[in-house]
Amino acid sequence: MTGPDNAPSFAHMPGEPGSVFRRWLRRWWRLLVPALVLLLVVPVALYWDVFTCGGPTSGVRLVDGQCVGVTDGSYLYHEQYTEVQADIARENARVAEEAGGHVVRIALLGTLTFGDVSPMDPVRMVRSLEGAYTAQMRANHSPHFGDESPGIQLYLANMGGQQRQWEPVVSDLVAMSEDEDNPLVAVIGMGVSIDSTRDVAARLNTHGIPMVSSAVTADGLAQPETPGLVRAAPSNTEYVRALRAYLDDLEEPARATLVYDDNEPDLFVESLREAYENQLGVYISGHPQEYMGTTVGDPPKAGLFDTVVLNMCVAKTDTVFFAGRAPDLKEFIASLAHRNCTDQSFRVLFVAIGLTAMDDEEVQGYLRDGDITLVYASSVDHRWNAGDPSVERPPHYMSFVNAFHEYVGDEDPTALHNGYALINHDAFAVAASAVRMTNRMDLEGAPPTSKEVSSYLMLLNSAHRVRAGGGFLSYSEEHGGEAAGRYVPVVELPVEEDLPRPRPHVVGGAGSL
Repeated sequence: MTGPDNAPSFAHMPGEPGSVFRRWLRRWWRLLVPALVLLLVVPVALYWDVFTCGGPTSGVRLVDGQCVGVTDGSYLYHEQYTEVQADIARENARVAEEAGGHVVRIALLGTLTFGDVSPMDPVRMVRSLEGAYTAQMRANHSPHFGDESPGIQLYLANMGGQQRQWEPVVSDLVAMSEDEDNPLVAVIGMGVSIDSTRDVAARLNTHGIPMVSSAVTADGLAQPETPGLVRAAPSNTEYVRALRAYLDDLEEPARATLVYDDNEPDLFVESLREAYENQLGVYISGHPQEYMGTTVGDPPKAGLFDTVVLNMCVAKTDTVFFAGRAPDLKEFIASLAHRNCTDQSFRVLFVAIGLTAMDDEEVQGYLRDGDITLVYASSVDHRWNAGDPSVERPPHYMSFVNAFHEYVGDEDPTALHNGYALINHDAFAVAASAVRMTNRMDLEGAPPTSKEVSSYLMLLNSAHRVRAGGGFLSYSEEHGGEAAGRYVPVVELPVEEDLPRPRPHVVGGAGSL
């Protein structure tokens, strides 16, 4: 017999009421526990990928062991990003609160987490975030890149350590671009010259989202070959043109050997090899030396270059055109430092966004002990900071440096050596400048769309050049996706001169409009 609430009535039941109640409770508890378990376990199982990476509102989820997605800075991708992501999240919140209307969004897309092997690392990525944040603050708090409205939020989009998880992330960006009130209007970053970057660019371009790559240097990864994508960094061909000017100035003609990675296709390596052959072929005398090096991020094998170095010694060359990834370069320099032909000195030519070897004591030791000069064509020269008025540097470089120290607060003299702060600042600057040019349109109170911003990229010239840190940048159909006006310095390591080399190479010529 039961009462009105389906609990047993004890008034007419034999035995102790307490024992009867406990039996009833155990029976129902046995039925209730599995139901409770299902209620708890099923949602967790279904949404484990979301809850592992900050919860359902973070914009990030677990894919193949890495937290990928798009965040406004509130989800922390890596502990080294703690301070800069907090700064970005704070500025994004301020923009939203004070907008009084619409805001627009620019996403930095890249490899913000790292697997066992990755083409990037936390040091370069934290500088990338700091550079982009510096440009965001300048865009929102000064007229340096045009009007101060609409306010621009900076979002951080992670494709995983080797960009293998790019598809769901790009889908998120496409969805953001369709937001009528606060749209995503541009993507920057995309800092690795590999096949997936081309795939990402094709997908974004299909949806009319403009892109400004920061550290993508492979020829062909920009307009017109890759529609919708312009670059802030020099291409490999522009880097090698800077090296050509360096070689042409030498008193004795170089006798060069081309050393290149013949592993699976790598757009950076393949493009760099072709640039050496096309631009510097007159200097190549020894037989080309191929090696099986890294894929993107794999550690090089010990003894990888022993045979190559021996061949170079016999060939009596004094210059190396190196086409490979940076980890291979370090291993090559180590082998060269321990060569048998110690009576020969060598110079090794390479291209890179920045001067990472400057801060690598092991590499510096190889260079000194092995009588080796590492010649970088780069995006930055640390000696641009020199107070000497004769220094030939980009006209707005020092204003970038001052802004970086103001907003990031990092007084470390090596903070700008690897070039990633500068190049990501400039990529954001280009995108922000195109955004602010849309203010000339009658948008009837609506924010600009990504397609409208895209239409202005090729108008960033003449009166609308971008006052970037690396040059007075301009874009046009003539130069395609290349950043005309960008400085491409050549730096010799170990550094023996206090001032940079005169007459630096400038993409498109110093007077490019």
